[in-house]
Amino acid sequence: MPRDMAKPKIKALKTGTPRRGRPPREKEGEVEERILEAALHIFIARGYEGASIDEIAELAKAGKPSIYARFTNKETLFREVVLRWARRSDDMVGSVTSGTIVERFQSAGILIVQRAIRTETIGLIRSVIGEATRHPDLATTIHYAMRAHGKAIAIELLAELAGAEELKSLPAFAPENLQRTTTYFIDLVLLPMIISSLFHADLSPVKAQMEDHAREAASFFLSGCGYRMDG
Repeated sequence: MPRDMAKPKIKALKTGTPRRGRPPREKEGEVEERILEAALHIFIARGYEGASIDEIAELAKAGKPSIYARFTNKETLFREVVLRWARRSDDMVGSVTSGTIVERFQSAGILIVQRAIRTETIGLIRSVIGEATRHPDLATTIHYAMRAHGKAIAIELLAELAGAEELKSLPAFAPENLQRTTTYFIDLVLLPMIISSLFHADLSPVKAQMEDHAREAASFFLSGCGYRMDG
């Protein structure tokens, strides 16, 4: 099948009537937002290699010069799209302040998987993986940047929980061990859901089981850290 016939349709973005020429200063941020939002949709639908600046410009209702004035090349734009999405996803993570220790860790696990298992996030991860052979430096850099964002959020959650009286005697929650403990927690709670999501075109089955998985994984994690589940 010809490449063009195989391309999925991209839903038009909601924008005002496009204006020709350089936008006024107060509209500069709005133009950049449109470009990044359009690029997000195109990169998810086409992948990095299949995405074109022409199509991004058309969807964003912005000229190619406007894009290149803000982003040096497609690689720079792709990197900013991924990191921007990671920063945006941070906003949906709250704190865990009520319930038993087990319930609070379970809630933390649920927050982490809810943040990650989203259509846009999984689509971007697929795009990054797709470039691991052709553009290994780009893929590796983005991978570590996304992981760093996720880990920073998880550390905040676990640091909040580690201060509980019931956990103070456990070495895993000592300040000097908290980063490593957080890495293990993320891998146990999130990694199986990420892998499963990458193999599902429809994420509904994964989303249906992810909260139960997060609860079970969090309970297992606490037990492995030496917390007595019987209180």
